[in-house]
Amino acid sequence: MLSRRTLLLTAAPSSVTWPARAGSGASSERWIWAVNRAGEEVAVAYRSGNSYNAVALARLRHLFRDLHEDLQGPLPGLLVDILSVLQERWAYRRPLVIGSGYRTPRTNGSIEGAAPGSLHLQGLAADITMQGVHPDELGAVVWMLSRRLGFMGIGLYTGFVHVDIGPQRVWTRVGS
Repeated sequence: MLSRRTLLLTAAPSSVTWPARAGSGASSERWIWAVNRAGEEVAVAYRSGNSYNAVALARLRHLFRDLHEDLQGPLPGLLVDILSVLQERWAYRRPLVIGSGYRTPRTNGSIEGAAPGSLHLQGLAADITMQGVHPDELGAVVWMLSRRLGFMGIGLYTGFVHVDIGPQRVWTRVGS
């Protein structure tokens, strides 16, 4: 049986119709361009082939940190892979905006409606938007990717999309 990571790395790019990344050629590098609510920005090749770049992942962990407490948490390569595949859909021309990545228990507890067992607590989730892309359109692409891969939690909210690398499930909290 294929692991999630193997499935993502091999099946997703070929089974989903994405535009090719400009200048990608035969490169096996994976890229991500993201900005957080504090305005910090990282555009980095975080993986080459099956090897993750530890320095790049450390920069991304800092970007995805709990901004309320200025604490970094884990950031699995699989979550970054998912976000990179999403960004590839728009040919890496627009940064992902990370509204919330890792959360400490205190921060999570202070957010109205946050699940007590939120995958943000483990660094397995991100609340995202993409500049110039309506959240409904982003959510539809996330949903399509989830259907192809057979996993991912997707939450559709007013103004953003929750993505996690947990079991496949979908919920909406729009208009409240």
